Amino acid sequence: MINTTQVDVIGSAPAGTVVSINDEILIAGDDQQFKTTVSLDEGPNLIEILASDDNGNEMSLLLTVTYEP
Repeated sequence: MINTTQVDVIGSAPAGTVVSINDEILIAGDDQQFKTTVSLDEGPNLIEILASDDNGNEMSLLLTVTYEP
């Protein structure tokens, strides 16, 4: 549970990996890092992270973050 209206989603993946966080598409940089900020509504918020590389490998992760002001 957090008490802020947004949360940073930060991760690492091989350079060039396409990462989708909810509806935002990112590409892991040469430093193998990606980052975005997700706005939260009051209560539980589902954050869906999907990653895929050029070789067809895929990974998904669902996170629930609860915002209570």
